[in-house]
Amino acid sequence: MSAVLRVILILASLATCIFISRKLKNAQVDTHDTIFWLMFSFVLILVSIFPGIADWLSMRLGIYSTVNMVFLIIIFALLLRVFLLTIKISQMENRIRIFVEELAIREKERGKAKKKKWIRPEMTIVDPKGQQTEHNRE
Repeated sequence: MSAVLRVILILASLATCIFISRKLKNAQVDTHDTIFWLMFSFVLILVSIFPGIADWLSMRLGIYSTVNMVFLIIIFALLLRVFLLTIKISQMENRIRIFVEELAIREKERGKAKKKKWIRPEMTIVDPKGQQTEHNRE
């Protein structure tokens, strides 16, 4: 692994750690998500500092280039994260649909007990002379 790639991985990982830490401090990200990104950054720092781990793993997996193996791990981890987020979104959409249906049923039951009377708003008409007159809509 080249020294330039190692430096880029270390800087990107440190920037990710700082960014996620600030988001967690401001309560803008869930702790479950924070753990994933901090672990992801830690693995990248570990591979950057000790490139022998990446070399050994790439030889064991039969990947010719260590850099390709690092990118493969990154892509795999991000695809796994996208898959988990897709599951989470599907569950939330299902909960929202059920909530909206229950809310609509409650509104309908409340509407049967108490009829709402709709009042038409009054509108103001301005004639060409600048005088305002009020009329009811019919």
